[in-house]
Formats: sequence, structure tokens, C-alpha cells
Amino acid sequence: MIDICTVVFDAELDVLKLQARSIELYCQDIGLKNIFVMVNDASPVDPAWYGSFADRVRVVPRSDFDCEWSDNGWVSQQALKILGAAMSDNAWCMIVDAKTLFVQPVELDQVLADGRAATGSMPIYPVFEPSQTITNKLFDIDLPAQLGPGGVPFFVEPSLTRELIAEVELRTGQDFSDYFQQQGMLTEFILYSGYVWYRDQTFDRRYHTQSRIMPANLCHSETGIFDSKFRTMRQPQTLTISIHRNAWSKLSKEQQQQYHTLLAERGIL
Repeated sequence: MIDICTVVFDAELDVLKLQARSIELYCQDIGLKNIFVMVNDASPVDPAWYGSFADRVRVVPRSDFDCEWSDNGWVSQQALKILGAAMSDNAWCMIVDAKTLFVQPVELDQVLADGRAATGSMPIYPVFEPSQTITNKLFDIDLPAQLGPGGVPFFVEPSLTRELIAEVELRTGQDFSDYFQQQGMLTEFILYSGYVWYRDQTFDRRYHTQSRIMPANLCHSETGIFDSKFRTMRQPQTLTISIHRNAWSKLSKEQQQQYHTLLAERGIL
């Protein structure tokens, strides 16, 4: 039913190993066929990190794709997420960052409802309005929102993702990766949301209106609210957690230890 696509570069290899452990622990019952590890540089990735899932790991270096890669890793990793998800032949693919750690079992009846991904939708924040504008122009639509739950994990239909890539190339006359990276401010999840809206004029056909997926992510600008975020991370309904590497370096030793203790409690560390 659900594959996984993750993107990594050298600075995130250590946390990728933790993610691999969390996938082995908590993604046993999702019909996992493949774990696509998209490598955004030349870093070595060992499938053995994934334990019993080692034979399902497909390590895909970005050099496998015939395109020029941006020096901006934030841009290139987004293109790789779309390309990786498109490689899946499963019904769904769950896109995550390397730092995304699963902290409870992923249950199909939790993340899927009546065959639809239970992600809901959410407003497009002002910082992403340039991406919305690019997407609207590309597909000649007026995108009213984006698919949830907000960041990762983000659920896509691989077959639809392949159609998205083909449609972008048809409309632009360019290789998908080249076009995507040249836009600069285009984001992968708004682009995908826009294609869903272009195809269906609604999200409801493929996505449930209510999100049942609760991530707890701490970004670099949120270290001042660590205590609140950490309480959310500990809640039993929280599915995934993450701390951005630039946030981690700003945390106190005590805060870092709290996070490590939580990972140990969940069997990850």
C-alpha cells in the first residue's frame, strides 16, 4: 500500500540511520515494497541500516538523473522527492526528510480512510505564495489551499506523480528537474497539490478532509518554543518527530538529552 521516499546528504547520514531504525520498528504493517533513499550528493548509504527492510532499500544517487543539479540543496532535494516518489509502483508513497523519525506504529486505518490519504488540507502561508503563483500559472488554476498535514510526512500517489512530471514537461518543453530548479521558489508539495487540483478541481477525491496524521517538527526558528514542541512530540498520537540540524545546534545540553531520552524510550536510540 505505502512506500517511503527520503532524501539525504552528508550532514544528515547519522540521523538517517536513526530514521532507518524507526522505519524498521514502526512501518511493519503498511505494505511497504520499497524505501527510496535519494542521495543529494555522493554520500554512501548502507541498506543494512534498515535491518529487516534492507532488501527493500533502493539507494538512488542524484547522478542517476540526466540533469544539472542546483548548488542550492534546499531546491535540489525537493526535486528529488518528486522523482523518488514517481519511482514507486505502490498505491501511495510517503515522502519524508532524513530527519523524520517515526515514533509509533503507522497503521493503515489511521493514515488511509476509504482509500484516501487522511491528510486534510491547509492554508498556504505567505512565505509560500511565490510557489502558489508559479503553480497557478503553470496549470492555469487558482489553487485555494495545499494538502496537509503541513510538511512531512507527505502522501502522494506515485502514478499521479508520474503524470505530474509528464504534464510539467509537456507544458514547459523542459526536463522536469531543470524546470523545477530554475523556478527557485517553487516547492514540491504545493506543485503536487496544484496538480491534484488541476486534475480533480478538488482534493476530496483522493484525500480525506480531516487529517489523522500528526507530525511534530522543530525548525531552526522555533528553538524558543522547544518545551511546547517537545510536549507535542511526547503525545501518544504524534506519528513522527524531527529537529532540524540548525535547531539542534542551538538547543541546550539538557534539551538535547530530553530528545535522546525520548528516542531511547521509543527504541530508536
